[in-house]
Amino acid sequence: MTGKQIFFIIFLFFFCFTALPAQEYQQLNAHFLPPDYYVGDTVELKFTLRTTGNRDLTVPENLPDPGWVKLLSLRIAKQGGDHEITIRFIPYYPGTRTLPALELGDLTLKDIKIYTSSVLGGDAERELSGIRNNLIIPGTRVTGAVIFSALLCLPLLIILFFKFLKKRTGALVYSYRLNLPYRKFLRLLKKIRLTLNDMSDKEFFTLYTDGLKSYLSTRFHQDFTTLTTTEMERVFRGSTVYEPLYLTLLNLFHRVDRVKFAGEEMTRPERDGMLSEAEQISVELENWRKKHADL
Repeated sequence: MTGKQIFFIIFLFFFCFTALPAQEYQQLNAHFLPPDYYVGDTVELKFTLRTTGNRDLTVPENLPDPGWVKLLSLRIAKQGGDHEITIRFIPYYPGTRTLPALELGDLTLKDIKIYTSSVLGGDAERELSGIRNNLIIPGTRVTGAVIFSALLCLPLLIILFFKFLKKRTGALVYSYRLNLPYRKFLRLLKKIRLTLNDMSDKEFFTLYTDGLKSYLSTRFHQDFTTLTTTEMERVFRGSTVYEPLYLTLLNLFHRVDRVKFAGEEMTRPERDGMLSEAEQISVELENWRKKHADL
């Protein structure tokens, strides 16, 4: 064999080696359910995974827990020569982020990006106010005049003080009563969380939906206990609550309906996620109520 032939064989081997695909897999036909989701929503990501060679893919025993997202479940289904991957998760931060790497036996799945929308509107950001000038401190003569005038008007000041105190006390009592349904709802969620392991699905969803509907009844001034999800949607759309907030509420009730009527099962982490989501929604609703007079 001549030198030229040896050189040609080495060159051919090097060319074939470098021409091998560096990518171990391809993600095809990815879609999210729901397509637009927000912080606290339960999301399902499904896509087709096409791998190089014959890969033995297995579901990991423990899913990563980075803190900013809760991975609820991962399923792998054989689909011809490909695999169908289904990932269910709850995001806790808005914006574009990359899911943690997933060890699937012979293959490590990474670089899966998700985008979580925010329920805050475009007017949520505020510019910082500029530095204000120092307050002008009155002189000694002005201070003395004010003190002398206050002594002359002392009886009137006492009367005004008691009137103010009475009015302030009434406002505090009113505020306490107005916030009472919210505090009762938070106490109910805490009670459910403490006894979550001992509850059946029926007990959990009875307490959960009854408590949430009772709380919403006080905020929308309508009895929610007998309303269906479709009827509740009409109430939400007729209010001035911003759309992302009531869509998050509807998404929550749709998931409850799937469990109650479609027989969908829920794990302990999924239940805990629904409790956390209800807490977050109630905080957003209370903030809205304090800024608007219609709730």
